[in-house]
Amino acid sequence: MKTSQLTVKGQVTVPKELRERFNLEPGSRVAFEEEADGIKVRPVRKTILDWAGSLRSPEPALSQAEIRRRVKQEVAKRVGQELAHG
Repeated sequence: MKTSQLTVKGQVTVPKELRERFNLEPGSRVAFEEEADGIKVRPVRKTILDWAGSLRSPEPALSQAEIRRRVKQEVAKRVGQELAHG
């Protein structure tokens, strides 16, 4: 079991071994889930809305549905390119 000390601001450091194992980098998000006997901390993986910045020319005031549609298109295009290039 890995341990870390809580700071006066309520912060903890995730041990290096766990950061590396779960690919946690500065800015990574983690979720805290209550369990009967304690707290579970798990990495939060990106959602499709996190990819919104990948749009080449974002327009103001797009609906979330339109953002999702465009992001799905862009992600599919990029994945296709990556698969084509090995």
